[in-house]
Amino acid sequence: MNIKTNILLRIYIVGILCAVFGFVVMGRVYQIQTERDGYWRNIADSLTTKVFTIPADRGNIYSAENELLATTVPYFNLSIDFGSTAMSDEIFKANIDSLAYYMSVTKKDKSIQQYKKDLTTARKLKRRYYPIFKNIEFVQLNKIKQWPLFREGKYSGGLVVETLQKRHNPFGYIAGRTIGYIKKDGPSVGLEGTYNSYLAGVSGIMPKQRIAGGTWMPIHRAGSIEPKNGKDIHTTIDISVQDIAETTLMDAVINYNADFGCAVVMEVKTGAIKAIANLGKNKNGTYSETYNYAVGMGNEPGSVFKLAGYLALFDDGYITLNDSINTNHASATFGKFRLTDDGHNTQYQFLKPDKAMAISSNVAIAKWVTQFYEGNKKKYYAKLAQFGLTTKTKIELSGEPTPFIKSPDKWSIYSLPWMAHGYEVKLTPLQILAFYNAVANGGIRTQPHLVNYISEGTNVIKTFDYTDGQRICSKEAALYATEILKSVVNDQSGTGRNIRTPYYQIAGKTGTAKISFGKEGYSNKNLSTFVGFFPADNPLYSCIVVMGNPQGLVTTGGYVAAPVFRTIADKIISSNVKNNLAINKDTSLKSINPPTFIANTQQIKSIAKLYDVKVDANHLDAEYAYVDIDPVDKKVKVRTIKNDPTIIPNVRGMLLDDAIYLLESMGFKVGFTGKGKVQTQSIESGQNFMKGSYIHLTLN
Repeated sequence: MNIKTNILLRIYIVGILCAVFGFVVMGRVYQIQTERDGYWRNIADSLTTKVFTIPADRGNIYSAENELLATTVPYFNLSIDFGSTAMSDEIFKANIDSLAYYMSVTKKDKSIQQYKKDLTTARKLKRRYYPIFKNIEFVQLNKIKQWPLFREGKYSGGLVVETLQKRHNPFGYIAGRTIGYIKKDGPSVGLEGTYNSYLAGVSGIMPKQRIAGGTWMPIHRAGSIEPKNGKDIHTTIDISVQDIAETTLMDAVINYNADFGCAVVMEVKTGAIKAIANLGKNKNGTYSETYNYAVGMGNEPGSVFKLAGYLALFDDGYITLNDSINTNHASATFGKFRLTDDGHNTQYQFLKPDKAMAISSNVAIAKWVTQFYEGNKKKYYAKLAQFGLTTKTKIELSGEPTPFIKSPDKWSIYSLPWMAHGYEVKLTPLQILAFYNAVANGGIRTQPHLVNYISEGTNVIKTFDYTDGQRICSKEAALYATEILKSVVNDQSGTGRNIRTPYYQIAGKTGTAKISFGKEGYSNKNLSTFVGFFPADNPLYSCIVVMGNPQGLVTTGGYVAAPVFRTIADKIISSNVKNNLAINKDTSLKSINPPTFIANTQQIKSIAKLYDVKVDANHLDAEYAYVDIDPVDKKVKVRTIKNDPTIIPNVRGMLLDDAIYLLESMGFKVGFTGKGKVQTQSIESGQNFMKGSYIHLTLN
């Protein structure tokens, strides 16, 4: 054999050996990947490390009495690791029947047989995280840990527990919109959003190593950082006052089938908001806190804005309580437009500020403001700015719009008189309340606020002091303003006379305006408002109530919003025994004479039950009735109002405002003589009539 052949033979032998070795290696790899997959996977798992985020406990939100309004509670998601090597087939088979039984009985969504089949399949596939429960509480978790299979231990039972956090409001819906919430995919709301940087805390990190069975084990080394828990927010909200405001408002929006309603109660001296309630109608007809109307809804306020004009006149020394103005029987012309008082105040020619405010004369305030500020419009605008009416309240909640009050260079010849009685301006309920609160506080405007201080554990780390307010007018001007606001309730013709009480004085103003929708213009929906403070002689609280699109025969601020204000005030006064003599400790109104009102059948029954009085009526089947009070025997006398547009109603005994409102809404032209209540009507009730007919009322 020559040398060349010898070399080739050796090459062939080496090549064959390499091929054989390669086949052996490939076979071995295949064996490892198939026969011992779980073993090597677990080895790989043991070499995997990962850094986990450890969430901080979110801080609590407390009421003014240190009661929890919002806190963080743990909840758990549970799954089973069927790939755990510690879970033997013997352990699984011994427990599968009982586990399927517990799952079926507890969840009630599948039969025992179906659960057994699903769990067995998951076991065959070695599912690492087979979900079984979501969002369960700690008590439930402890019970589940004692179920068959899971009680075999952490690894043998395969139970995987994921701990999460959930925000919880112990008082349920109380102050829900004010407390707010955090949204990961949208804007956050309320105090939760505003103070998120304090409440959230700082997350920690923890390196973990995955061991056999897919379980992550903490690695205690220098890379670990403990989470720093969030700080606590201490609010001004008074739970009892908040509950009063919300329940009273809820009764009202349901009673009047309103689109929405809001109520805010503020402490006069400090500006601390003790309650803020917002209710909007849902598609199914129920009510919930869907939007913060008090903070975010700007609208023309109507007559409640008249106070700004009077306060400016008082503060500049243009008028006093003894001055009067010729209203020409509730009629005045500005440019090409005629302004009236809607027929209600035509019996008056000369009005002083208190009477003009009491009967809500548009003409009086429009003429007064025009007389003294038409030659210096910038001065009037500066006065509104001085009162804080051109800027935000800076409440600690998002969504507050800037008040809409045009600068004087953009005013028309009609702007001044129309602004004077509450049009061509837009403000939110809270912005109006802050202004009234300043009057109640002797002319000192305090910052409306919801938070007193922030704490970390037992240490106070940040305080908010709003006691040093800004003076917006003289003490004398504020005193004059208070007097004319008291006349709204105390005067027998005042638009707020329905809520007069002998137990304490209320100062406030009614307002009824059409709701506007920007470029779409005015709607036929009323915004009914009452805003004021109590007790008027030594004010403790200011309050505003706004009702959007209430339904009924009469939907003015005096009939709709004012009684809600009165009920809130009654309950606060009667329960505030530290500062006031209680009206009734149980906050009922049984010792208070019910107001005169127009109501439907259901309202009459509710009022009678509330005041614990007898209803003196033969029939309660009419849609509406006029309700009067007998001061001797405390009986409620009900006189039917025929709610038929072709039948003349009986208006005898009604106050003039009520009679005119009812008749004009039916299409009558109304004239009258005298003062007081209606004694006779020129066309008897029960007869048919045509719209545009004239009816004359004689008052006694």
